[in-house]
Amino acid sequence: MDEVAYAAALALAAVFAWAGVAKLASRAATERAFRGLGLVAPRGLAVGVPVTELGLAAGLVVAPAEAAIVALAVLAGFTTLLLRSLGGGEAGGCGCFGTSRPAPVSGVDVARNGLLALAAVGAAFASGPVVPGPGAAAGVALAAAAGAAGLAALRRRGGGAGLPAGTQGLPPGAAAPSVDGVRYDHGGRTLVAFLTPSCAGCDGLRVAVEERAAAAGDIRAALVELDDSSRSTFGAFHVRSAPYLVVVDPSGRVVSAGRATSAPEVERLLDSSAGAQP
Repeated sequence: MDEVAYAAALALAAVFAWAGVAKLASRAATERAFRGLGLVAPRGLAVGVPVTELGLAAGLVVAPAEAAIVALAVLAGFTTLLLRSLGGGEAGGCGCFGTSRPAPVSGVDVARNGLLALAAVGAAFASGPVVPGPGAAAGVALAAAAGAAGLAALRRRGGGAGLPAGTQGLPPGAAAPSVDGVRYDHGGRTLVAFLTPSCAGCDGLRVAVEERAAAAGDIRAALVELDDSSRSTFGAFHVRSAPYLVVVDPSGRVVSAGRATSAPEVERLLDSSAGAQP
């Protein structure tokens, strides 16, 4: 039992070390993600959180039982934050592993923390550092692999986004809310792209929208990056998961909308809006 508990502590230490190093390696992105989640002092947290995680990783190696209790408390705090984010309809990523997994916050993140909490409970029974036998190491490795496979399946089922496709956004024909500095009545369509600091596909949508607007004089681009000032715009458009593109006609009506990460997907939404042009 002691060997299994310490093997669980080592596995948990590896996760915390990975998360801490990833955050420090992409501090700017981590700060943006924390700011997008509405956290106070995101710049300080972008350093303090990964340093804490690295300290926990070291503690789990040298004093597994004590560090496991602290890890449970930290995981409880992280999970509370994720639940608040989901309940409030946040669109940003959690920054949990830097930019290595930049999808928006979803229930998968909560499930992952639950699995890590189980590992912490197991690690709390370790009396101290011990060399795990082959059986203990293999058992923990198999449990970790099964957990990772389960999380991957959940993420595929949910499309990797905070919400399944089709459960967000305004319906075609709805009046498009105002966007700071944007006029819809310029004689052509407006592409309103919703982006977050750390989301998969946001860079692709940003480039595709800007290039499409530059190639066609009757199309304008409006990039809405998630931050404190743009939260109300995300909410007004009912956007909870980025990247998301809304096509607005000159009368200020939504004519098409959906997830887009590339030029072909932008063209698809434009084509579907063409018939709705006045």
